[in-house]
Amino acid sequence: MGPDEDLDTLVAKRDHINVLRYIRCHQLREPALVLEHGKALLGPNLTKSLSDATVKLASLEQICLAALDIQDHTLADRCLDEISKSVSKEAGRFRRLLARCLESAGATEDALKIYEDLVEDNPANVYALKRKYCILRSQPGKEPEAMEAL
Repeated sequence: MGPDEDLDTLVAKRDHINVLRYIRCHQLREPALVLEHGKALLGPNLTKSLSDATVKLASLEQICLAALDIQDHTLADRCLDEISKSVSKEAGRFRRLLARCLESAGATEDALKIYEDLVEDNPANVYALKRKYCILRSQPGKEPEAMEAL
């Protein structure tokens, strides 16, 4: 991806890796584009291997979050299954995604437990602290507990 290439150019070139990279780097929320280019890159079952395992893992994480954005829990679960082949289920990276999937499916207590475990493992885990706050803040009567979470 060159410095002068924008998203439209990358999409037109069908440069799937760099489309996903551009969206990640610019922190864009484009679930339809992520799913289109992610599936084109990794195949419809997300099982195609890539020469760079880190690119595949980053792509799977991005596809998982995009699937959650459009409420496609089946696809998000498939991403988690593929990720678990490369990363331990005890890894923070995997647990963070699992918690997001649980949260999206409405299992907020299970997600909250994972976030609490992540914070216990690393008290400076800002991501887990923010998600914990969001879950607590969304529950009536838990505002004081939410403030303590930060």
